[in-house]
Amino acid sequence: MITQEQKETLVIEAKKALNNRYPKSDNSVIYSAAVLTKTGQIYSASNYSSETGSLTLHAEQSALAHAAAHGEGEIVAIAVTGTEDLKTGEFIPPCHMCKQLLWESRLNSNVPMLIILANNHDEVKEVDLDEMMPFPWPAKP
Repeated sequence: MITQEQKETLVIEAKKALNNRYPKSDNSVIYSAAVLTKTGQIYSASNYSSETGSLTLHAEQSALAHAAAHGEGEIVAIAVTGTEDLKTGEFIPPCHMCKQLLWESRLNSNVPMLIILANNHDEVKEVDLDEMMPFPWPAKP
């Protein structure tokens, strides 16, 4: 279980990561994420865009890789945000590819994962990854 302070810090770090998109000249919508590990460390990242599109790394993928590069694989929470202009009460969840990577991370570590969605209206929505994945592959243990 994570504290309210950790949740708020995670969202702040995800929002800060919006400034780290690559390349800087890319004017598309920016997404960013920050993961909180079981040891209390936070690793954040933005999307890393490729001209091909298919080689673009999503923010969630980049944040997971950043944590793994530091030997941190037990993720207890991830905050996701972006510059997409949303209406009040709207949130953008991780795409299906990212949900799959989050799910595999959760299975490998056997640590439940909280997903925190933050929009451009300073609103947040919390969803347990298990609820977000009603029919996961591989199946729940």
